[in-house]
Amino acid sequence: MLDLLGGYVVPRGRENAPRWDGRRRGRYEVWYLTFNVPGSRRAYWLRYTLDAPDAGPVHSELWGHAFDGGAPERAFGLRRRVGPDGLALGGSQLVRIGEAELGEGRARGALEGHGHSLSWDLSFEPSAAAVFIAPRWLRPVLERRATNWCVPNGDVRFRGEVVADGERIAFSGAPGQQAHLYGRRHAERWAWLHCNAFDGDRRAVVEGVAATVRLGGAAKTVTAIYVRHGGRDYVAQALPRALWATSEAAFPSFRFRAAANGVTIEGHARAAPDRMLQVAYEDPDGTPSYCANSEVGDLTIELRRGNGVELLTATGTAHVEFGGRERRPDIPLCPGP
Repeated sequence: MLDLLGGYVVPRGRENAPRWDGRRRGRYEVWYLTFNVPGSRRAYWLRYTLDAPDAGPVHSELWGHAFDGGAPERAFGLRRRVGPDGLALGGSQLVRIGEAELGEGRARGALEGHGHSLSWDLSFEPSAAAVFIAPRWLRPVLERRATNWCVPNGDVRFRGEVVADGERIAFSGAPGQQAHLYGRRHAERWAWLHCNAFDGDRRAVVEGVAATVRLGGAAKTVTAIYVRHGGRDYVAQALPRALWATSEAAFPSFRFRAAANGVTIEGHARAAPDRMLQVAYEDPDGTPSYCANSEVGDLTIELRRGNGVELLTATGTAHVEFGGRERRPDIPLCPGP
């Protein structure tokens, strides 16, 4: 009965399918994966992108970022750009960029440069349900004017290997996610978090975002929080409870409060700046954006029902990001393509 939540949590279908038709300009599309390696403080953020800018050639990029919570100085990010001939969409794979591929349940790729190298070969069992951040009626509007975001695989366990700077790291059961976003323009600013690697709880999942988008000339900040705990879904962005959701993103801290299904949800995510990497984005019209990302942050969630309180904590396994139009001078900027 997943769809009783009004289309925010739905049985898996074609949520990962490419949206770009190969012709329209002024569009971008991204598939990304994030995960933590069990028994270590290593984590990774991988990104397959395509850009059809207002002017200039269509291109795609492959991104790879490695984090080490035990040795933050070892973190690095790489990206490679290829032209339209190196991009393929659909078919047996969702997206192919050069020799790198992403499919339903499989991801592989390799990057090298700036004194670093990163390659990956991963497999995973797709999730049974997908999570959307916006209601059905709003998604086409967001896709045309801003960004639509969904999480087809919000709670998966990766197996395979990563080779980072020559060190081979093999694993199974690595908790993480795979998401898909597409649209015209990045948010004016945003704070994002994900976690499915809580201390002592392998079943809980949290996805959250506070994004300021501009629709019709007006800027509006929307807070959306999704929690799965104890076998139940709590969707705080559904009306009317979305009206009660509040958040404060004061870098490097993201606090929020929401309610769903009789439960009050309070959360605090934080990522130390020395455990973050910064990357530069560009909208199809050329407007720049920057985000500071960490896959080794911390998160605390309190779930209150009546007088009862349940606590979820993640130490070094929360995925946290802060983005906007201004570059942060205190965080290293990963090299461009």
